[in-house]
Amino acid sequence: MGASPTSLSVVVPAYNEAERIAESLAAIGTFLEARSWRSEIIVVDDGSRDTTFEVASGVATGIGVPVRVIRYARNRGKGCAIKVGFSLARGNCILFTDADLSTPIAETSQLLARVDEGFDLVIGTRKNMDASIEVRQPWLREWLGRVYTRLVHAFIAEVSDSTCGFKLFRGDVGRDLFARLRAYDWSFDAEVLHLAELFGYRIGEVGVPWSDRAGTKVRLLRDVPISLLGLVRIRLHSAAGHYRQPVPLGFSFETWANGASDGEAETDGHDGSA
Repeated sequence: MGASPTSLSVVVPAYNEAERIAESLAAIGTFLEARSWRSEIIVVDDGSRDTTFEVASGVATGIGVPVRVIRYARNRGKGCAIKVGFSLARGNCILFTDADLSTPIAETSQLLARVDEGFDLVIGTRKNMDASIEVRQPWLREWLGRVYTRLVHAFIAEVSDSTCGFKLFRGDVGRDLFARLRAYDWSFDAEVLHLAELFGYRIGEVGVPWSDRAGTKVRLLRDVPISLLGLVRIRLHSAAGHYRQPVPLGFSFETWANGASDGEAETDGHDGSA
């Protein structure tokens, strides 16, 4: 990895994660502190109704790498949280990982190795021979996930596992792709992978260990129809050429950094409508 003020940024989207965010951040911090590259952690509180922001800020004071905790008032969706995180990330590589660490943070090293081989983004996959599912999802979620993955592969992006929440990007590539992101619901993974193919970025895959964690935010009756509709919207946006221009965020958020709030809200100053 080339010289950069920050070599690796880890973006953690979080919604109502007060019960487990402390353990996850401690694990990420321990992993990063033991590595030679410079790094940072960015937690994005996606309008939580619990004390996610306060817990994350509290535990961050004991982590030996720079940490920023971002929050905004309204829950906007996981895609939005990651878009915010990528807009602020300074690394020449950016990882996003689920707050429950269903894929262990140590798997980052495998993904970084593939970036060094020349890939622009590398996705963790649960679908190849090197992957291992240590705790399975309930059968209905697993079956629906397989169907959704096949639809994504057929119509959106030729990848084996679009929804695994463990993906690494070259910094410039990640910032470019998420700046264009329009889908804030669960279809955001498919959209960012479609954008990567659309703009000719090279996608790699790495089989990872994965465990289902209690406390999922997925609600099948609500989220499955929304996600399927999201695939249709991706194709329509692509056909209409809407992805040629970035989509601004258009709302303010609060930033806490390394032990004390900076006391300022940040905004990109645009309306951000998609």
